[in-house]
Amino acid sequence: MKEERVQEPATAPPNKRATATPGEPATDGRSRSLWFNAPMNDRDRRPQLTRQRVVAEALAVIAQDGAQALTMRTLAARLGVVPGALYHHVRNKEQLQDLVLDGVLAEIDCHLDPSQPWTEQIKLLAHRLRAVLEDHPGVAGLLKTRDPLGPHSLALAEALLGPLQAAGFGDREAGLAFFLVVDYTVGFAVSSPRTSVNEQRVRDAAIRTQLHDFFRSLPPDRFPALVALGEHVWRDNRDERFTAGVDVLVDGLEQARRSPRRRTLGGRPTIRTSRRRRDDDQQTVDG
Repeated sequence: MKEERVQEPATAPPNKRATATPGEPATDGRSRSLWFNAPMNDRDRRPQLTRQRVVAEALAVIAQDGAQALTMRTLAARLGVVPGALYHHVRNKEQLQDLVLDGVLAEIDCHLDPSQPWTEQIKLLAHRLRAVLEDHPGVAGLLKTRDPLGPHSLALAEALLGPLQAAGFGDREAGLAFFLVVDYTVGFAVSSPRTSVNEQRVRDAAIRTQLHDFFRSLPPDRFPALVALGEHVWRDNRDERFTAGVDVLVDGLEQARRSPRRRTLGGRPTIRTSRRRRDDDQQTVDG
């Protein structure tokens, strides 16, 4: 009786492993295509969503399309997430705006030399504020609608109020002076951005020359001031205009502070003026 030999299954040669494209059957007939063997798609490797990333992208939206374009839905679409994911990092749109503002204001150097006159300290801060706002297009417009109270916003306010207080302004007058400087600086950045049509026009020497020729060609009997002064108004002098405005504003505050006979900020008479008037009235009665 012959012995029956059991045929052994064929084995792969030593040191050679059957290969297969992920997602397809292996060449040795055994399935190796499990879902975790599939290659990772680099497009799925999105950066982790953090508050810092949310704020940075919000700043990019404002720079590109303006503060009015910033919505939670728009921001979520840019980040590739659903709008609800943003609320894990910010409470609402208002908090997002304040975080953006505080992050931008953090770039302002609030350190001052107390030995310098208060007027020079205020002017320096105004220039620093304007420079930072112009480095971030659209943020000045947002600052006009919000009153942020973040740590860097407070640091800027403290830096502005300190010199006014040290100069001897009354509490109310210091508050008015503070907002006069801030409103002028922020308003300048909003109303006269570097990207505006007017600024681009006066920066171009050829267009500026054409514009000046146009003013000189106007009927002098109807537009005598424009004929004479038009070329001195439409000039590439944005920095000069801001500096002149800050100088006039701060120098005016100093004049009001040092002139007791003048009416104070807001139209109220100074304490010394009121006392002098009472003394004069008393002398009239005694006489």
